[in-house]
Amino acid sequence: MNKSNFNSVLNDILKKISTKLNDIGIMYRIFGRVKDKKSLEFKLSNDSDYGINKKLQDLIGIRVVLYFNDDIPVTHSIISSIYNEISNSNSIDNHSEDKFKASRYNVVYSVNDDLCNLISMEGLTNKVDNTFELQIRTIFSEGWHEIDHDFRYKCKNDWIDSNSHSRLLNGLFASLENSEWAMLQIFDDLSYKHYKSNQISEMLRHKLRLRFASNSLNNNLIEILKDENLAKKFFRIDRTELLIEMCNKEFYYPLTLDNILFFCNLLTIQNADILKITPSTMIEDFRLSEKA
Repeated sequence: MNKSNFNSVLNDILKKISTKLNDIGIMYRIFGRVKDKKSLEFKLSNDSDYGINKKLQDLIGIRVVLYFNDDIPVTHSIISSIYNEISNSNSIDNHSEDKFKASRYNVVYSVNDDLCNLISMEGLTNKVDNTFELQIRTIFSEGWHEIDHDFRYKCKNDWIDSNSHSRLLNGLFASLENSEWAMLQIFDDLSYKHYKSNQISEMLRHKLRLRFASNSLNNNLIEILKDENLAKKFFRIDRTELLIEMCNKEFYYPLTLDNILFFCNLLTIQNADILKITPSTMIEDFRLSEKA
């Protein structure tokens, strides 16, 4: 198998996803791989259903590792705006409240004809699909999953009659998951503290948790936002909805607090004083996106 050809498809996918996530400032890391020939042959030869009832869908694998767990649905939505999602192939766990288990968030997408042609050239059309699998994880869960994969999933016989050890390992994941939610609460509380002190730049930084290019509002905006009722409206902005709308409207401006606040105002609040100092290009782009 000519892996370099498949790597060119992989790199194109990585670039497209990274560009979208960078445009809206989500904090993340991204990784990708193409299965090597040995791994591919092993997987195909050990499951007789390949080529009969199913096709291998993870010849190309992408993993997006997020800093914050509330960015998981946002990232899923954004990547589904780039590629065609094959929803019946997804593995997204939603465990009941009385059962704990590490969760999967794996999504399958179809790719363009370039991948189809490469698969055909390798004589794999009957067994390999023109898809890639996306795994979405968080920073906290990433390390745990890597250890679990290498030392439990790949060494299943080592864990026979060791249920208590497996339970303890799962318990470690539970504590990491709790820590993730606690971290979000810390940032929410800090944002509220700054809101109550009318420290609007600080409030927005900790509420939005994005990779900002500039961390302070200009003086004109700070003066306008001394209005407590107006500041409250910005504090109550739904972060998830904001990020999805930034993607939908193809936000491409520098990720400054000023630009995010201008966009929020155009999106929901429509304060006249802020509109007066909003860049005309942003207003025009926003109006065009509304008509599209």
